[in-house]
Amino acid sequence: MKNNITVEEVIELRKAVPEVKDLYITGGEPTLHKHFADVMAEIFKMKYERIILATNAWGLVKHIDLMDNFTEIRISHYTKESYPNATPNTKEIEAFQKIYKGTARVAIQKITMITDNDKDGMCGRAYNGIASYFAGNIYGCCVAAGMDTSKGVPLTKQWKIAAAKVELPCSTCAFAE
Repeated sequence: MKNNITVEEVIELRKAVPEVKDLYITGGEPTLHKHFADVMAEIFKMKYERIILATNAWGLVKHIDLMDNFTEIRISHYTKESYPNATPNTKEIEAFQKIYKGTARVAIQKITMITDNDKDGMCGRAYNGIASYFAGNIYGCCVAAGMDTSKGVPLTKQWKIAAAKVELPCSTCAFAE
């Protein structure tokens, strides 16, 4: 995958936004990043109150030794019934649950594709002050970086002001309420 975050970008991002207290690691699938362990080792050295991993469980068993460093592990559970285009991940979740007995809170969320979405408003993700970083830009919600219709802003000291002026892609997002 191209545009994966590097250790250097993690360090620069922390310097640029030192006021961030909670870090939400998401992807694509972060555990499949070829340097996941190295990137996470650097992140774990930083002073965050909470570090949350959002995952579909594909790489959890491989990185089981890192899981206690997270405050919470949020696992998206896909089945053919709940999300027809997804590859089911029930076996991966069960394998992780069988092995992991650590300290991180584990939350499993069944993902259901929203097919009849009125798109009248932003989802709770945007309302909760979540921003995402991808390929040198900040986006105003957690999924915008992966959407063709969204626009990010450069990471500068004024990123919050600039990001607040960018319209979120809620009208095309399956997660918007």
